Amino acid sequence: MNEQASRRTRFEERVRVERMFLSPVNRVFGTVAPLAGMTGDAIESWESRASATGSERNIQQISKLLREASRRAELLADNSRDVFERDKNVGPDGLAEIFRMLELELA
Repeated sequence: MNEQASRRTRFEERVRVERMFLSPVNRVFGTVAPLAGMTGDAIESWESRASATGSERNIQQISKLLREASRRAELLADNSRDVFERDKNVGPDGLAEIFRMLELELA
């Protein structure tokens, strides 16, 4: 696979991961505090709006999980880290565990 195709594949995987995390949050909060993206600013904005809804869910914990998922999704797409951080590969198991924890918080 050439470098451009590899980069595109990694970007597509990042987008897939981000959508995977947006869906359950928006299923619960979409009508009152939709999560628009997985950037730090988007998560911070969501946290503020979700906290104002009076939800009984642990908004801070959900936000923490979203930030970690975002960080890992960024690692998936950042080709330059391959050279400097080979030992910090992001595997699907770690993201799956974060997703499972998110679903528990949203239940």
